[in-house]
Amino acid sequence: MSSNKKMAATIRAAYANYGDDPDNWPKNVKKEIRGQTEEQHTAENKILRHLILHGYTNKYIAQERSKTPQYIQQLRGRMKRRDELDYQATPDELTQLKYTVARMNKHNNQGVASVMHRDKDWVCYMREKLRRKTNE
Repeated sequence: MSSNKKMAATIRAAYANYGDDPDNWPKNVKKEIRGQTEEQHTAENKILRHLILHGYTNKYIAQERSKTPQYIQQLRGRMKRRDELDYQATPDELTQLKYTVARMNKHNNQGVASVMHRDKDWVCYMREKLRRKTNE
C-alpha cells in the first residue's frame, strides 16, 4: 500500500471512530497521521530543511534550489510552529562565523548575516553558542 493510501485509510478510520472534528480525536491518532505526513517529505524538501537548519536565507535557498521565496518562507514557518527549527552548524561554519566576526568593523548580527548569506537568527544563535563554548 502506498503511503498516501495508508494515510488516507488512517484518516478515514479516525473520522469513522472519532467523528468529524479532528480537535476531538485522541492525540496519538493525530500524531500517527502527522508522522505519516512527515514520511512523505521529498528528497528536495529534506535538502531545503537542511539549508534552513544551517541558517541560509530564504532568498539564497530560493535562488539555489529554484523555488519561490514564499515557498521557503512557508516551510520555515511550519518548522518554527512545529518546534523543528533547531539551528545547526558544522565546525567549518563556526570557524567561518568566527573569522567573519573578527574581520568586520561593525559586527552586529544583521551585518554578519548579510556577509555570510545566512539568517540573522542563525547568526545570533551560533554566536551565543560560541560565547558559551569560550566561557566554559
